[in-house]
Amino acid sequence: MDIANLLWHVAKTKQIKGVETVTVNHLMVDEKGRKLLYSGNEAFARGGLEANIQIAAGYPGTPSSEIIESLASAAKEAGIYVEWSVNEKVAFEVAYAAAVAGIRSMVTFKSVGINVAADSLMVANSAGVEGGFVIICADDPYAHSSQNEQDCRLFAKMAEIPLLEPANPQEAKECMSLACELSEASKLPVIVRSVTRLSHVRGDVELGSLPAGKRTAQVDEAKVFSGFPGLERHVEHHRRLNSIRDLVNEFPLNKTELTGQEKLGLITSGLGYEYGKEVIHLLELEGQVAVLKLGVVNPLPRRLVSEFVQKFDRVLILEDGFPFIEEELKKLCYDRGIKTSVLGKLSGHLPQEGELTPEIVGKTMDELTCSNTQHFQLPAAIAEVIKTASEPPSRVLSLCPGCAHMSMWYAMKQAVKNGKRDVRRGAVVCGDIGCYGLGLYPPYNMFNTHVCMGASIGVANGMSKLNLDKPVFAYLGEGTFFHAGLSALQSAVFNKAKMVVLIQDNQSIAMTGHQECPSMGRNLMGDEVPVIKVEDIARAMGVPYVKTVDAYDLDEVVNCIDEAMKVDGPAVIVGRRKCAELAKREIKRQGRRVTPPTNDHNLCNGCKICVNGLHCPALIWERDTKKVTIDKILCVGCSLCAQVCPQKSIIGGEGIANV
Repeated sequence: MDIANLLWHVAKTKQIKGVETVTVNHLMVDEKGRKLLYSGNEAFARGGLEANIQIAAGYPGTPSSEIIESLASAAKEAGIYVEWSVNEKVAFEVAYAAAVAGIRSMVTFKSVGINVAADSLMVANSAGVEGGFVIICADDPYAHSSQNEQDCRLFAKMAEIPLLEPANPQEAKECMSLACELSEASKLPVIVRSVTRLSHVRGDVELGSLPAGKRTAQVDEAKVFSGFPGLERHVEHHRRLNSIRDLVNEFPLNKTELTGQEKLGLITSGLGYEYGKEVIHLLELEGQVAVLKLGVVNPLPRRLVSEFVQKFDRVLILEDGFPFIEEELKKLCYDRGIKTSVLGKLSGHLPQEGELTPEIVGKTMDELTCSNTQHFQLPAAIAEVIKTASEPPSRVLSLCPGCAHMSMWYAMKQAVKNGKRDVRRGAVVCGDIGCYGLGLYPPYNMFNTHVCMGASIGVANGMSKLNLDKPVFAYLGEGTFFHAGLSALQSAVFNKAKMVVLIQDNQSIAMTGHQECPSMGRNLMGDEVPVIKVEDIARAMGVPYVKTVDAYDLDEVVNCIDEAMKVDGPAVIVGRRKCAELAKREIKRQGRRVTPPTNDHNLCNGCKICVNGLHCPALIWERDTKKVTIDKILCVGCSLCAQVCPQKSIIGGEGIANV
């Protein structure tokens, strides 16, 4: 990447050696044919701009978050609108509105986000669109940062809409225009599937031109976009889908590599293509293995695939996630009397769990080609990296130093202990999705259930009706509450569910990169907006007990939890403290420094209450002295350890507790 490319990553005026240099956002470089280094997510964003997408909405979630963030950085310069919505369903509907009005639009979320948007998706498919409507869904094979290995291709099949799958950043950019064109040709939403590795990989991307003009939104008053009447709409839906079945056979991202001499066929999509090509090169199988890469996976290009398959006795299917192509191909072969053996995950040649890797693909293809002259080996440098990555040093999972979740959990445990009980034994704690998901694991051991966003309150509703003779807690963050907690809390009030709802308000969606949320006072476009407070919503719903506390004031939090457990009905406690990482940045902006407290070893008796109670990574237990030391580099000055120390040996310090 050259210096100019680096500068394009900055969207402000800079002074370099006394020369004023005005830099351009790297997504707005309008030089057709120029190559820039983009991540997969940045390539999706650039492709959206080239496709003349004017409205984009999403909800943050790894691995998709950077698509919306990249677009937002160029939004005002490009003259488009971009937003973080409060959940995926709302984001889908914002983007769908534009598509109904003839404007090209896109919505982005991670794999489990499509579950939330499904209610609208399963009507929008039959209702149809006018402008191109692209749904980017980023799957997470291996569940690196998700609760499952969900495959969005199954939603494309259920919704009966097209799905495209790019293989690299260049195709990620190109598929955005292609998806818009396919959407407008079929009048259907189109899903573009990414996976973790594609979203985060970097590669050269050759730029196209940015559009010169914008479309004008038009809503035809005589036309209604609806799922009703359902049967008639479904018939029309099938007509639109069938109209592109021939078109998908000629789709530009489909690619056949065939000489006619090969003995093994390889059918693949997405990153499976890149891994397959790498292995063919490393095993010197050029001329022995033919490749069919599918850029469109649903509907399956039946003519293209059947013509390829009939040339071989065996074909291997390389795909991340569910054996989607493999199942479809088996049905196609059966219908058309094709005797080719279809190999893949269902046949046991590839694992059904986890993500594809060059090593997995290499060993499988080595066995299938039966060369006996060489065995697959990764290049030494790559093998060493993989070995190092697969053998990380063991460490205890922990929250960030100063995280307010630590203080809320400590207070919860103290309040329950005051009632002669212990969390996880003497209470039921229903967890939720966020940084605090670490509470599932040692040393925290906080949660009995952990399902999906908003389920903490929903499951706690059910637990409260089981006569467990234990206090029931729901624990979540304010971003999750705005996303999916409101309905469950309404139900708790409506049904007098006796439970305590603890909501930690850290004023951002911290886990996925501190994205804007309704409690922040600012939206993604940088506009100041009203702060929406959780406690105001709870009171408006009629929750009988609502308290807002400083999450760092342990005595206050313990007392509130003790009071809340006595309430006959739902009680809501909002712990308010800015995310520790954001607070650290604010201190730096103010020109201040963190002054860590010190532990007076003359007073410290080695009780380890601070270490075992908070599990803060800045608290270091010294085995030799049997005392606690505070790591001056990690400490952020939250003061929590000083509050829990019974010997009052931790003194002084200043930091984020004063923000």
